[in-house]
Amino acid sequence: MLERIIVKWDPSFVLEVEKGTVKRAYFGNEGDEIITTDFSKKLKKELRKYFKGTTTDFEWVNVEYPKSSERILKEVRKIPFGKTVTYGDLAKRLRTSPRAVGVALRMNRIPVIIPCHRVVAKRGLGGYSYGIEIKRKLLSLENP
Repeated sequence: MLERIIVKWDPSFVLEVEKGTVKRAYFGNEGDEIITTDFSKKLKKELRKYFKGTTTDFEWVNVEYPKSSERILKEVRKIPFGKTVTYGDLAKRLRTSPRAVGVALRMNRIPVIIPCHRVVAKRGLGGYSYGIEIKRKLLSLENP
């Protein structure tokens, strides 16, 4: 059964969970919340803490990665709360190009849990699938 977790923020944050694995997350339309498992209850509790600016670790959360970007997205998950890394530095660490990093981040279907907002340009914030304003708000949340 597909569960839907909704966390009130501006805009709301929605996660879709199936059999204990986060399949998708996005900012926007709320719809109806469906929570039936302890996993989803715990995840919602941790997400509420996160959106209040509390250091939160989501490494325990199972996610479904796109095969073509799995290696890069797994590395992005290691970026700690409140820290950032540039596209170039991440590319060097993975022995790939900054462009490949950018492409992988655009394929990230699970923002916040896979914190692609923590990857920034050398001179500025860089892009973000949900808009630069949400990226700015997430980074400010982690660095008040």
